[in-house]
Amino acid sequence: TSEGAHTSPRVPIPRGTARSGAWLWTCREDATSDLVDELRGALGGDAKVRVVEAGLVESRGAPTFVDGTIDVTFARQGLPLTKSVPSEDAAAIASAVSELAQASPSFTLQVWAPDTDAGNRRMPACAALEARVLESLGPMASRHVSSDARASGDGALVSVVSRGDGSFSIGALPMRDAVSPFPGGRARMRIERDSPSRASRKVEEALAWLGIAPGPGEVCVDLGAAPGGWSWALLERRARVIAVDPAELRPDVAKHRGMRHEKKSAFTFEPDEPVDWLFCDMAWRPLEAAQLLAKWGRRRWARICVANLKLPMKQKHKIVDELRAIVHGGGWSRVRTRQLYHDRDEITLLAIR
Repeated sequence: TSEGAHTSPRVPIPRGTARSGAWLWTCREDATSDLVDELRGALGGDAKVRVVEAGLVESRGAPTFVDGTIDVTFARQGLPLTKSVPSEDAAAIASAVSELAQASPSFTLQVWAPDTDAGNRRMPACAALEARVLESLGPMASRHVSSDARASGDGALVSVVSRGDGSFSIGALPMRDAVSPFPGGRARMRIERDSPSRASRKVEEALAWLGIAPGPGEVCVDLGAAPGGWSWALLERRARVIAVDPAELRPDVAKHRGMRHEKKSAFTFEPDEPVDWLFCDMAWRPLEAAQLLAKWGRRRWARICVANLKLPMKQKHKIVDELRAIVHGGGWSRVRTRQLYHDRDEITLLAIR
């Protein structure tokens, strides 16, 4: 079969029963229509989905995996709509927050606006409102865990969303079920200035989403590694890295004692030792990149996969479904996709064998 031919079976990922009620989602401003298309496709053609404003979408129900966890690609954050306050009334909002968080051992309050030009102008007011709400909670505020620390899985994530009409939508769900632990999904990852590229932020955010990361001595293959942004982030964790790319790595990354550089095509490389993690961030046609990930799954060459896949300009939700089906067809048992904060015209795919 010629290189890039799609030989893996397309195995659709079974969906679970949609969560009930009205849900509010936020996304990249230019992904609003993609999110609407995705929700309608996942929830059924007659599903009630509407745009509230740029970067905010409401739906009746939330799509899930078979295990009940939320399955959505283009949303950065989502919440079940429970309360609505018509204006910036800290006391009324605090009352709603108290009601939603009272049964949880801890809670994290996040007040945010969508990540749009208009929404970003409201963020300073959101920060001030969050402080006033916490003050209004009185003794209950002692159970609050800051967004930086993040509540445990048993804690509640309470979101207060500033909308363009001046109203506030409020909802809560367990932190373990949240689409993102970051306010509005804004995961601004910090990296050291000596990182070879800004791409390091992508892999840091992906690992934060996955909830685990390579440990010291674990073997990581980085396909399409040059100039070494992802490899650098893995080496910082004291992992062993096999970087696969015909191009050169930044000299200090290439000389790192934990680094081995294979100047080969990602499509012809085969590992000669057991691999724990497969990483892939290539500017390549997405269906062919997905086929490559499927091959790694079929041959059981790695346990965990973290990859960025580029997207076309149109019909993005349909190509995402196809990419997932190809990777799943390669034997990866759990395949998830998300357009993360540091993603642009791409998605991040996580797969576990």
